[in-house]
Amino acid sequence: MPWGEAARVVCVEDCGPVRPFPLRLGRRFAPGWWWSATTGRLVHYGSGVMRTQVMLLDHDPSVMAIACRPVELSWKESDGTVVSHAPHLMARLSDGTGLLLDCAGRGEISPPPGSHTALTS
Repeated sequence: MPWGEAARVVCVEDCGPVRPFPLRLGRRFAPGWWWSATTGRLVHYGSGVMRTQVMLLDHDPSVMAIACRPVELSWKESDGTVVSHAPHLMARLSDGTGLLLDCAGRGEISPPPGSHTALTS
């Protein structure tokens, strides 16, 4: 469904994660859950940086809802290659707008647009 239509008809913040967070051996930090006072439920996170972002969103009075990876965006590059990306977090603000966030820690900079794994049909 086109993003503009989905954003109007789907309560994205109530959707579960579209992708799990992998467990990486040898890493100091593993995925976990944060109890959100904003939502009154657990919010999944995949890294320490993401947990910090969830905590900050949970304490922001303009944030009404927080969700972990509730959507996956797909688009076609100019060469016809289909790429997709699942933003780490989504926040619904008190004015009704939504905010999609990616959380990259030191040494984990997100790749530039267009360099994501291509999907084949």
